[in-house]
Amino acid sequence: MARPITKRGGCLMTFELGLEQKIFTSLLEKHLDAINQGDPLQKARQKAWSQFLERGLPTKQSEAYRYIKLRHLFSQNYEFPKEESITKDQITSLVYPECQHSFLVFINGQFCSEFSETKNLPSQVIISTLQEANQTFGTFFNNYWSKSLKEENDSFALINSALHHQGAFIYIPPKTIVETPIQILHLVQAQSQLLMLMPKINVCVGAQAEVKFVSSIHQKSMNGYFINQVTDFLVEDQAYVHYTQILNEEHVQAWHFEAVRAHLKKQSTFKTVCITEGGMTVRNDYHISLSGENAEVLLNGISMLEDKREVHTHIFIDHQAPNCRSYQLFKAVLNDFSRSSFEGKIMVRQKAQKTEAFQLNNNLLLSDHAHADSKPNLEIFADDVKASHGATVGQLDAEQLFYMKTRGFPEMAAKNLLIYGFAEQVIEMIPINSIKEVISQRAHRYLTKG
Repeated sequence: MARPITKRGGCLMTFELGLEQKIFTSLLEKHLDAINQGDPLQKARQKAWSQFLERGLPTKQSEAYRYIKLRHLFSQNYEFPKEESITKDQITSLVYPECQHSFLVFINGQFCSEFSETKNLPSQVIISTLQEANQTFGTFFNNYWSKSLKEENDSFALINSALHHQGAFIYIPPKTIVETPIQILHLVQAQSQLLMLMPKINVCVGAQAEVKFVSSIHQKSMNGYFINQVTDFLVEDQAYVHYTQILNEEHVQAWHFEAVRAHLKKQSTFKTVCITEGGMTVRNDYHISLSGENAEVLLNGISMLEDKREVHTHIFIDHQAPNCRSYQLFKAVLNDFSRSSFEGKIMVRQKAQKTEAFQLNNNLLLSDHAHADSKPNLEIFADDVKASHGATVGQLDAEQLFYMKTRGFPEMAAKNLLIYGFAEQVIEMIPINSIKEVISQRAHRYLTKG
């Protein structure tokens, strides 16, 4: 099986899919056949699958995946989940204090309304499965999400759209202020098999509405797994959304890919804070379009990695309208043999005059074996723009360390203070206090290990 990948010197080059890729694709296709029977989303699934087949799995030549050892992923013998026995107590013990009676539960990638609680949410907030949303909001649902699917160009996001089993739809009506943060709680549980999970969440936030989400991963699995998640936001005029991602998977064979999509209308705001501590390979892929004037997006992240763990961040910010603002700050603290990569692109289209766009990636290496790659990028077609991008990769500042030692700090304490000061800027952006405290404590424990 061959497919084109690029043009060079006027010639169309092709390559043969590897055996692992063929087996991986065959596994996906069998699952699609199984879940398609009688599913109201069958047509959308087939469309996503067709787009995936046209694009194919990424390879070593794929720019967006060039830092990831995909062969290790494709060579695993994954299975799709079966029903697991879960108790309510297992769930409630994982809920953050600020999110009591305001949480949605995904068990092995499937939305489970029977374990979710929404008592503390305004009564007008609607939460349902994607199948139910397709029936209740048929025209809107199909028009918007079909457009979103048509614009999707990431292979794994397309796989998710084709193979998700039971996703969630969240609707925050106009002028609704959701005071209590909504926790999206992912529980992974399996005793004997490697799982492939496909959680999918579509969120629509109405005009002048406000809501905060926090996504957390909790595993009770004895084996590794691959989570391939898509979280898609439609943020209407003057709406506000904050999305916190906590990725602290402990299992060394855990792969986690999440595609975050956000479409911003006039004067809307979308903020994220991503905290990454665990998982063997984590990839966060953000695609944000600012289509309404005076929209604003703020993306922030901190990774604290050790052993051979990897985190890869891929960003595309599309400035389509005038007077919009985008800010990116991503940091990584890397110890042992850990690795990070950051690839961010800001596109400022011709109509997007008076854009402000800033991007910064800072990496702190604590080991001679740790490694960071950074590739910030600007593509500007408008005249009146304020934009900058930058990246740093380095070790602890020797002069600062020397100064602190002269002030009486032991060397390890001085190092820990400097490292925490590097990470603290992003940790302080977490809007939920109990999470901020937990992450701060984990950061100090991580630093003590070093």
